[in-house]
Amino acid sequence: MPEIVTAGPLALALEWEDGRITEIGLRWSEGLAATPGPSETARAVGRTLERYVRGETVRWPDLPLALERVSRFIREILLTLVREAPQGMVVSYGELARLGGRPGAARAVGRAMAANRWPLILPCHRVLGARGALTGFSNPAGLAMKEFLLRLEGVL
Repeated sequence: MPEIVTAGPLALALEWEDGRITEIGLRWSEGLAATPGPSETARAVGRTLERYVRGETVRWPDLPLALERVSRFIREILLTLVREAPQGMVVSYGELARLGGRPGAARAVGRAMAANRWPLILPCHRVLGARGALTGFSNPAGLAMKEFLLRLEGVL
């Protein structure tokens, strides 16, 4: 059972296995209730999420993400994204490929973003199509969620 934290219109569902976060589901909070008695880690994520939805620049807590569950390429691209696109900035799929040492691998980067198990924490919403096109967000809430996050961060 995931631990759910909510803040304003957003909810994060932390999936745990063997003390590691295997996935974080990003959803609209409507109809979801926060987990009673969450772990200290979930409480820290919740406090950060509250600041994030207020429009503050945040640094997510150091989380025990099970990054070994994704391929080396996906892991490297996601970590490059965290370094190169802080809150309030965006990159294109092509730029992220180049920054990750894989020029010409924009499509592979797009697949890596779609495979991201930890959205918002590893901010795949900050990756845009060529010429700033708002494309490619595999979240169940779709591009409406991506647009909301980018507006919240002052990018749009």
